[in-house]
Amino acid sequence: MGGTMRIAAFMIGVCFVLGTSAAYANLKEIKAYKEAFPEAKPKCINCHEADKPKKDEGLHEWNDYGKAAIKLEAHPTAETFKQLGSFDDFEKNAEPAAEEKK
Repeated sequence: MGGTMRIAAFMIGVCFVLGTSAAYANLKEIKAYKEAFPEAKPKCINCHEADKPKKDEGLHEWNDYGKAAIKLEAHPTAETFKQLGSFDDFEKNAEPAAEEKK
């Protein structure tokens, strides 16, 4: 019975490590954004089409802000986000452009 518990504990540990490493890349970008805009509370939906993006389900698509950030730098930093502006500023600037096309 002790061997089964060790295997179960090992598998849980492996799943935890793999799960947190996948989220780590996003955590770096969130920290960079908060460094650029300390008052902000960034969420996945600010850069992605889906509220909770999942790569394996095809829901990891970037929205316009995410595409603009990635276009400036593959791994955005605080300086990248400062250059691009906040989510709110980006949306405000995009709204008049969308209305002009009508």
